[in-house]
Amino acid sequence: MAKGSAFMRRLCIVLNILLVFLGMGLLLVGIVISTFKTKPLIGGYYWQDGTYSVFFSIGFGLATILLSIIGIYGAYQEHVLVLFLYSIFMTLEFIALLTLTVISMLTEPQMERTAEESFKNMTTFYNTDKDFRDELNKLQQESECCGLIFHGDFKDKIPPSCDCPQNYMDKEARCTKIENKNDNSTLRYIYEATCNLILMKRVKNTLRIMYGTDFTLATIMLATVIVAFLMWQKINELSSRSGISHKRTKYELQPRKMT
Repeated sequence: MAKGSAFMRRLCIVLNILLVFLGMGLLLVGIVISTFKTKPLIGGYYWQDGTYSVFFSIGFGLATILLSIIGIYGAYQEHVLVLFLYSIFMTLEFIALLTLTVISMLTEPQMERTAEESFKNMTTFYNTDKDFRDELNKLQQESECCGLIFHGDFKDKIPPSCDCPQNYMDKEARCTKIENKNDNSTLRYIYEATCNLILMKRVKNTLRIMYGTDFTLATIMLATVIVAFLMWQKINELSSRSGISHKRTKYELQPRKMT
């Protein structure tokens, strides 16, 4: 078997090792999204694209890891057929990854508008769905917010999770006063921030991480495909030269026939 460039072989192996780690990162992002703590909020009610994001991350993560292992084997063994098939399938994954990422970025504003519209109808779940109620209370306490759109979403039944602590710093700036329905002679301090901004910020941060990982992955994929193709071409070229040289040597070593 003809040997290709040692530098290209090492470069191809290193790039594929990087792809393995990035594929594992994408796989972990998908797993984290699928087990997100506020799943009833961003998974089951309005975050309809959450399932697709999980499948996208896990699917491309596994495919990248598998193809990278094949690429490492092909480069190490300098196997022409394996390198050729690797280049084809990695190119297809590169095109699919780039296409789906761009489509996701273009539809992100529409997704945000859909989420905002869904928020308006979600407060009704607070009284009917225990999981939703527990998660929203937890979110309001941890993120110091009240209501998905406005604290008035709860009408006269604002939950205790909206209350600012008595020793809360900057209470006048970060809390708002409302009439205490249980005691008209006192005022009640609740968080002024709304939870929809917190949720959308979390979703956007997750998407930014995914986009960054996707474009980094796509860049390395393209570089790896180019190196693998050049390596495949180099091996084929050396194989052809070796074949011609072998035939010529064999012909010259044949004894001349007696005339």
